[in-house]
Amino acid sequence: MPAPPALNGLAIASLVTSLLCLAPLGLVLGCVALWQIPRRRQRGKGLAIAGVSVSGAILLLAAVVIPVVDFRVWTLPARSDSGDVTKPGWTTIQSIRAGDCFTPRGGLTEPGTPPLGGSVELTPCDTPHRAEAYASFALPEGDFPGLDGIAATAWPQCARLFTDYALDPLAFGRLQTYYFHPDEEGWAAGRRTVVCWVARPDNTELDVSVRGNASDLDAAQREFLAAMKPLNTAGALRPAKSPQQDLAGATAWAGHMAQAQAETIRLLKDADLPGAEAPTGRLVAELEAGLPFWQQAAEAPDADTFLSHLRSVDQHDGEQPHRRIRGLLDLPLPTSEPTQELERTAASTADRVRRAGRDRS
Repeated sequence: MPAPPALNGLAIASLVTSLLCLAPLGLVLGCVALWQIPRRRQRGKGLAIAGVSVSGAILLLAAVVIPVVDFRVWTLPARSDSGDVTKPGWTTIQSIRAGDCFTPRGGLTEPGTPPLGGSVELTPCDTPHRAEAYASFALPEGDFPGLDGIAATAWPQCARLFTDYALDPLAFGRLQTYYFHPDEEGWAAGRRTVVCWVARPDNTELDVSVRGNASDLDAAQREFLAAMKPLNTAGALRPAKSPQQDLAGATAWAGHMAQAQAETIRLLKDADLPGAEAPTGRLVAELEAGLPFWQQAAEAPDADTFLSHLRSVDQHDGEQPHRRIRGLLDLPLPTSEPTQELERTAASTADRVRRAGRDRS
């Protein structure tokens, strides 16, 4: 009885290498096996065909996927011993730490909305970037509070934390606070962390950190910025809805603004600002003149009355003496366009509050 034909070794190797994801090698070995088998009268044609088919399918899939996959997400950032990013790299939003500078992969999104693609590129803060994380905090345990419930906690908390992080927000031009938060699926997985971050709303780049360092300021600069902080913080807490949509929220905010303005007036009167005494006195006088209108806005019976009082506030915003003080203290001057959410000067407070329902989510 004649012996059966030999099994072609390359046919076996083709199938094995294709299953090990060595598709180019598997394809070559399979093609060579198919050429050898009829000439040598060997077995293994089916194995060779399988090897060629699997290898071809893998190569075809790679040809489709590679052009649309951003393999930079596989490049991890490097950090120093202190935790600062020293080498750019891609990571998930869950890996962001306070103080990290980054660019969302899909660009800026609405506050509370994660970046498109769910990944960000971390970069050293002295290189161009779109955003900077400045704080994080955990939401209380319990059932998922819904997007509105999260926003009610995240927005004001992030606003307060930013004025602690950036001692002088006006030094960086127009800024807006944003936040990431867990969705319902992430909540079920145990994630509770909100990450607060800041960016320019026109999507232009920053090339420095907005983090404030008190050691970089002299005594007079620190006193002036500390005096303005209550007013800046309260301004950042402006309600998400316009007074026509939520009069109670608007009047409550006006009450907070009145308290903050009174505190800023007190701190300015006590501040030692050598060389800037005259404009400081004028700023105090303007804020004192505007204070009653905040108090009246806090008691407004309707939205039109509320906005009318805010227009009166605008007549006493103290913009000119405020700019004069900053110049004398060698602090960066505000741009002609106000810092969104953090500065009341240079644009109508009433107009910005009226637009609130359209401008914020």
